[in-house]
Amino acid sequence: MKPLVPLTIFVLFLSCSSVASAGDTGDESEILAQRGNGVVTQTMFAARADKIPADIRVSTLRNGNRLRDVINTLLLRAQLAADARAAGFDKQQIVIDRMKLVAESELAEAWVEQYVDNQPAGDYEALAREYFLLNQDGMLSPPMIDVSHILIATKERPLDEARALADTVSEQIEKNPLAFDELVMEYSEDPSSRSNKGKFTKVKKGDMVKAFEDAAFAIEEGEISAPVETEFGFHIIRLDAFYPPSKVTFDDVKEQLMDRERQRHNERVRNDYLSGLTALDVKMTEEALAEMVRRQIGED
Repeated sequence: MKPLVPLTIFVLFLSCSSVASAGDTGDESEILAQRGNGVVTQTMFAARADKIPADIRVSTLRNGNRLRDVINTLLLRAQLAADARAAGFDKQQIVIDRMKLVAESELAEAWVEQYVDNQPAGDYEALAREYFLLNQDGMLSPPMIDVSHILIATKERPLDEARALADTVSEQIEKNPLAFDELVMEYSEDPSSRSNKGKFTKVKKGDMVKAFEDAAFAIEEGEISAPVETEFGFHIIRLDAFYPPSKVTFDDVKEQLMDRERQRHNERVRNDYLSGLTALDVKMTEEALAEMVRRQIGED
C-alpha cells in the first residue's frame, strides 16, 4: 500500500469541501476566482481572511502582492482538492478521519481566539505608563535620516541600459555635486519625485528597501552614494541630515506600549486557560493503550 500524502493536503480537502456545490449553484457572485477545476468562493476567502490577525488584516488585503499570494494558495488547494475528489480519494476512511482531525484543530484554534477576545480587557494605558516610567531611561528613538535620491528605473528598460545611465548621472554629480537637485528633476523616475523633489525626511530603518537604507545609513551627511541597485532600479542617494537616537516622551511610544501590554495580557489569558486544561487528570486505561499499540505497531 502506498503511503498517504502529508497532512497539509487534507487541510486542502477540508477548506475546499464546499467548492463543488458552490460552483454548481450557478451563483456567479459567490465565485471569487477559478483556475482549472479549482474554485475559490467568497465564503472560502472570508474564512481564510479571518485567520489573518485583525490588526493587520486590512493592510494585508490592500497589499496587492500579499492578496495575490493568498488567492493563488487557495486556488492551488482548490485544484488539488478537486483532483482528489475526482479520484474518489476523499472517500477513504483514513482520509475522512484525518479531515475530522483537521476540523477539530481548526475549531480548537478558533475557540481559543474567541475565548481570549471575550475576557475583560486590562487597563492598557495605565500598564503602558507604568512600564514607561520604569524603563524611560533606556527608551530612545531610532536613528533617522533625511535623504534625496535619483531613481533610474528598470521596469521598462534593460538592466544594462539602466546601469549605464545611472553611471552617467553619477559621473555628472561627481563633477558638480551642487547639480544633484537639478538632476533629480531631469532624470529621476520615482513617481513621487515630481512632488517631493526626491526628498524623504525622518526615514528610519525598515521604512525603505534594505539595499537602499543600508547604503543611505552607511554614508556621511552631505555625501552622495554610487548607484545602488534595488528591485526598482538604480538609486543615487544623498544623505541630507542624520538624527541620532534621542529620549522619547510617553506620548511618542504610548500606542506601541499599549499594543505590547495588550499582547502580553492576551498571552497570559491564553496560557492560563490552556494550563488549566492540561492540568486536568488524563484518563487512559492499559487496555486502551494496548489496543492503540496493537493497531499502530502490530501484535508483536
